[in-house]
Amino acid sequence: MEEKMKNVLLPDDTAVLKGVGIICIVLHNFCHWLPGCALENEYVFYAGRVSRFVDMMVHGSDVVLNIFSFAGHYGVSIFLFVSGYGLVRKYETLSENVGILPFLWYNVKKLWWLLGLGMLLWFASDMYLHHWHWAHHWYNVVQMLTFTGNLFPGADLLLGPWWYFSLTMQLYVVYRVFLYKQGWIPLGIVSTLCVGALMLAVHLNDMELLNYLRYNFVGSMLPFAMGITLARTQRLYYDVTYALICLVVWIACWFEPMSWIAAPIFIVFAVMPLVDMKGTVRAAMIWTGHLSAFLFVVHPIVRPYFINSVNAGGNCYLNLVLYLLCSFLLALVYRRVTNWAKQWLQIKCMG
Repeated sequence: MEEKMKNVLLPDDTAVLKGVGIICIVLHNFCHWLPGCALENEYVFYAGRVSRFVDMMVHGSDVVLNIFSFAGHYGVSIFLFVSGYGLVRKYETLSENVGILPFLWYNVKKLWWLLGLGMLLWFASDMYLHHWHWAHHWYNVVQMLTFTGNLFPGADLLLGPWWYFSLTMQLYVVYRVFLYKQGWIPLGIVSTLCVGALMLAVHLNDMELLNYLRYNFVGSMLPFAMGITLARTQRLYYDVTYALICLVVWIACWFEPMSWIAAPIFIVFAVMPLVDMKGTVRAAMIWTGHLSAFLFVVHPIVRPYFINSVNAGGNCYLNLVLYLLCSFLLALVYRRVTNWAKQWLQIKCMG
């Protein structure tokens, strides 16, 4: 089999991958709340969930909805890969080393700009949905602002999809402290320890421990490390046949808990040929990729209203379309407002 390769992913290529990843995430975070849809194995592994999903596929039960409900969360793996890849391309090509504190402070501020207004909107919306009752605690706000929420068991009850911000900050710390310009041995050690911890939790059948590890950097190290590896080696396989084989292996990984740990690697290779898509579809994916961070912030705010509509008897497909439209529109507004606020603050500081 002749393998096609390219040296590096260009900014538009990573935008395509982000576009694919965010669509999977946004659809998953809606579909898995629909009554009767297949439950995913994202943080824990239950063989019965795989069997139920296969049964739904065999009988043709809302195929699209159930595919995204069960497997859409792998869009996170695509983002983790792009994150690791981007860090190497941005920081390891510089001749001067970037200090730990400047690196972390820059990325904290970046996440604060992204999250700040969205957090206010989320809390306001959540209070409205709970009849203006504050359902949380003051320390929940602190956890979100300090990106430490994932470190506390049960944080998923508060954070929802925003657990990813805490995970991102953890990976930034791990990268800069242990992996930045450190060669292959530290990367291999950290990755091996993380995979070993996941395998131990699976071996002990300790779903509580597995859930905790998967919410933190330990459970996300494989695709992140792969992004670092491919950025350093500058060898990106994107042959369609190779990708189809990886797609089959990815699906095969679902059926056994030890192989399930490795599944994120294969989905990334499976989607790699999409960076070569052409025309309007590519332009749409690039546009969506550039909007992805804002879309990630706002879609959990929009989602409950349309899930409630479905639970009240509304058509799930109609509500899904409306959910997507509202999410994209709010993301555009959110990007415009945050960019305006950033420019306004910069002008004030200069003045």
